[in-house]
Amino acid sequence: MKGNTAFLPRQILYGVVVIALALVAVGSFVDFPLSCALYDASSPFAMFFAAYGAIPAPLGCVAAGTLFVCGRNRDNKLPGMVQRIGGALLLLAGVLLVCFLPALYLPVSPFFPAGVGLILSAGTILVTCRLAKGADRTTIIRVALAIVLVLLCELVVVNLIKGAWGRPRMRLVVNHPEAYFHPWWQWGTVLKEALLATGVATDEFKSFPSGHTANATTMLLLGLIPYLKPPLQKYKTALVAFGFAWAAVVAFSRIMIGAHYLTDTTVGFLVGFLSVYFICNFLFRPQKQHPQRF
Repeated sequence: MKGNTAFLPRQILYGVVVIALALVAVGSFVDFPLSCALYDASSPFAMFFAAYGAIPAPLGCVAAGTLFVCGRNRDNKLPGMVQRIGGALLLLAGVLLVCFLPALYLPVSPFFPAGVGLILSAGTILVTCRLAKGADRTTIIRVALAIVLVLLCELVVVNLIKGAWGRPRMRLVVNHPEAYFHPWWQWGTVLKEALLATGVATDEFKSFPSGHTANATTMLLLGLIPYLKPPLQKYKTALVAFGFAWAAVVAFSRIMIGAHYLTDTTVGFLVGFLSVYFICNFLFRPQKQHPQRF
């Protein structure tokens, strides 16, 4: 695909930021009543997306690892070996996460999500290899690098904020007599220190922002597919739209299960979106057209 258009146009950036800020403003008033209205920790819908809503991130590791192996430097042995080993390790890490993370959220035998994870991983590897076949090696490596950088960026940013903020989750507020609601702009360190001393898990104070939603938003990376297969450019809008829809559904499910509030999921989405937007638009920025000289 010729590099004459950005990965995502600037109008989408402006639109997403405006909508996200509006949702944060609304959530500042309705976070708690909205969560009270939607809370259903036993909902199969919410449990399913708790297990598989964030799956784009580990599957992204599988895809990136596969691309590094497929696009390795075959002319220079040392760089090629580094790319092959790095890609294999990334692929293995992604497969393990896909197989075992869902078991933490589903009340089923761990063998079932492990089997599903192997199927998803194998499918991702096969599809990625097909997409990489015939693609320019530089483009393959660039797509793999974009995936890795996006995953690292959103993971680091979300966890840095989570650790500092200490906002109690809705399920803790509902189920613990000493817990109480915190608006997003207040740090929850006082309540956190008091309840941690009673044995409450640290994870119950990682509500803001939503890591699940940030990971789900990396589904937008499907928009990189046309760079590997230019004939698929006509499907790029549909691929990106699917990424937005997936993130929205996961965000809703996180509120329903009591893991996050509206502001949590909105900020988590914004972190994921901005990571995708700036990294992909930088790596795949349009090439300047130079006038022909006669």
